[in-house]
Amino acid sequence: MTEITEKDKINEKSKEKDFLARMRTLLALERNYLAEERTYLAESRTGIALALVAPPIVIFIFSLNIEIQFYLALLFNTFIFSISIFGLWMIIKSRIKLKKIKKKKQRVKESEKKIIKSSKLARDLLSNCMFLDD
Repeated sequence: MTEITEKDKINEKSKEKDFLARMRTLLALERNYLAEERTYLAESRTGIALALVAPPIVIFIFSLNIEIQFYLALLFNTFIFSISIFGLWMIIKSRIKLKKIKKKKQRVKESEKKIIKSSKLARDLLSNCMFLDD
């Protein structure tokens, strides 16, 4: 009879370790996705700044009525235009990446929910710090 209880204890500890390992892995993945999300949000803000700063510069320079050679004006306008296009490209690229990251985060959340719902101990431990109704 004592052998069965020892096996049960070992089995229970094994399940607990497996549960904790899976939760740590999922939480680490979620943390990584949050870091990636912050990175792409910063890239998006940079793209917005680049796209919006170029037109006022052109307007300001031309409002000064400075005599500029044609080739120099062409070079300047091409440079400003390319900065605006690069900013728009950054915005579009970062938004596409953000959509992919949000899908990955959703899959991780679903896995966390499955793990938490599978164990009463997990529900008791994590019910205050994780929102399962998202």
